[in-house]
Amino acid sequence: MKFQNGASASTGSACLKKANELFYVTHPKAPKALLGPFMTEADAECGRVVMRSADAQVTACLVDSIDDFTHWHALNNGRICRAFAGSVSHG
Repeated sequence: MKFQNGASASTGSACLKKANELFYVTHPKAPKALLGPFMTEADAECGRVVMRSADAQVTACLVDSIDDFTHWHALNNGRICRAFAGSVSHG
């Protein structure tokens, strides 16, 4: 983005990122999500595998935008669950 004087607009950590959905792992016996947020359904599916419960399911939540902290948290959750899901399927 450019201001009228030609200077570029800064994009600090307070900027919100656009997103369509965040994904969570839920269980019918739990009152709220057990794992999440995740940026992708595939990452949430890894979280469901890590839960090792036949009743766990992936749910989506529509959002307008997310802040940097939530974005980082969702990406980190995905990395961690992918790592554990890999060790579960090989071990």
